[in-house]
Amino acid sequence: MSQVPNKIEQLDAQFAELLSGWSIYTTILVILISAYVVLPWWFSKDPDLHPILLSRQATPAPVRNAGESATYRSVETPYGFPLKSGLGVKDPGAPRWARGRDGDLRDIWKQAARDPLDQTGQSTGQPGKILTVLGKEEVIEHNLADISRSISIVGSSVQTSNGKRVAIHLPNSLELLTTIFAGSFYGFTVILIPHHQSPSSLFKLLAQTGADTLVSEAGVVPLSDLVERCPSLKSVFLVVEATSRHIDWNPSAEETKGKLSVSIWHELVENGPKDLPLPDNLPEASETKIVTVWEGKNSEERLVEFSQKNLAAAVAALITSLPARERLNPKDLFLPVDSLCSSYPLSLTLAALYSHASVALNSVAGKGIDLALATRNISPTVIAVSAETAAAAHRLAKGSSSTLLRKYSHWLQIRSLKAGVMPRPGLLSSFNATSRPSVGETPGKLRIMYVAERAGTDSPPLSSSDLNDLRVFTGARIVYALTAEKVAGAVAQTNLYDYRRENGPTRNQSHFGGPLSSVEVKVVDTPSHKTLDQGQPQGEIVVRGPAVFGGEASLGVNGVFRDDHTLAYV
Repeated sequence: MSQVPNKIEQLDAQFAELLSGWSIYTTILVILISAYVVLPWWFSKDPDLHPILLSRQATPAPVRNAGESATYRSVETPYGFPLKSGLGVKDPGAPRWARGRDGDLRDIWKQAARDPLDQTGQSTGQPGKILTVLGKEEVIEHNLADISRSISIVGSSVQTSNGKRVAIHLPNSLELLTTIFAGSFYGFTVILIPHHQSPSSLFKLLAQTGADTLVSEAGVVPLSDLVERCPSLKSVFLVVEATSRHIDWNPSAEETKGKLSVSIWHELVENGPKDLPLPDNLPEASETKIVTVWEGKNSEERLVEFSQKNLAAAVAALITSLPARERLNPKDLFLPVDSLCSSYPLSLTLAALYSHASVALNSVAGKGIDLALATRNISPTVIAVSAETAAAAHRLAKGSSSTLLRKYSHWLQIRSLKAGVMPRPGLLSSFNATSRPSVGETPGKLRIMYVAERAGTDSPPLSSSDLNDLRVFTGARIVYALTAEKVAGAVAQTNLYDYRRENGPTRNQSHFGGPLSSVEVKVVDTPSHKTLDQGQPQGEIVVRGPAVFGGEASLGVNGVFRDDHTLAYV
């Protein structure tokens, strides 16, 4: 028993000897070692998505044909399951377990105009809003019932004049969306002509498409030229800005020569019936087309006629492509900064409407747009931009991050992204705030930015480093999508939580993630690229599925499926 006290005394003596040499330097050393060990553990966070889920982002078919790779599909619709072909619309009274119809644009508007419902059919709030942003002047909120009435009035007017192919030459606006929905309800084809087209290009496209009706801004195209250059044109709807409505825009007989019927949009809506309901579903309306103009290299223009089914499949795939907790919802405000004449921003806008998110429309939209100008007076949570706009924002923000403190703050946030964690605003990140692009009136509200790469065009390449810089500068997660001429929506797009940085000289452009659930993708042999039994399959990209015009399309560009089953350019 006496040995125990002796051992205690020995320990006490050793502890006293240790403390006798303690000094301020010892204290500092202990604090530094503790901080080095404890702080990383204390502040570390789990990745936003487990890395193993990023290691296989698509599912290949178990077999392939000679000269082709296996067919790759989204993890939502693996091989053996049908591709997503529509919205799964359930009519009133249908069983809860029923699959539902694919639906079309009429179902999207009906869904947007009514209150969001839960699984029991109870209302969970108000429907989303549709806003028009007029620069620095004001933001106009539109009544959804009034929009439905405008759809009926415009659609019935086109129907009365026997219009079958209606060309729209407008910037992003309520009138553009109204005409698109009117075409679905009243059975006429809508032709989306980019607003930046010159009058001569407009005349050429009107002749190529066989348009018999035109919706355009007042004063942009002389009516006398339309009569001479477009003999197939019978009716014109002129959209007049609110600041110019004091002018009489009704044309003289000399301008129209008795061959052109001209209606002023706002007068038509104001003088139309007050209680004109939307028509019941017409079988033939679902066969109407949405014609887009694909602008390739060297200003080459090609026309694509998407069906309602193509768009419904694209919208459904875009909705479910996001993780459940990140999907568009009634709290979101979506702003298309790219032109709605392209299928990707148009499909995203329709997806936002179907999800009861609010939608803001601004005429400042297209390629290479200044984000600060496009987001004045509003604070969007989700935006869709072109690759040119994203590249311009990256150059501007990167050039202003020159001080040592800003570079250190940027480095810390990039390191967080490498660890798989989206950086949160903090003290150090505030030093980098002045270099960030101004997106919206309320900084920090933006949560998702969709960026579209147009296959086979002069879109600027964006590397994974560029995308991570944009995540830091905007505070938003980035979805980088590959879009194509004959594919509604997108071919493929990156996972929302994929922040991986790729190194090496061949990584000057980021990958595009896995295919969307509305398509399947493969690569086929070319003279310079072969789909080998071993290694990464390379070749020309071929897309099939419900979202593809004609069912199948070759993109004319070479791609590779990497080891993580993501699609990238060779």
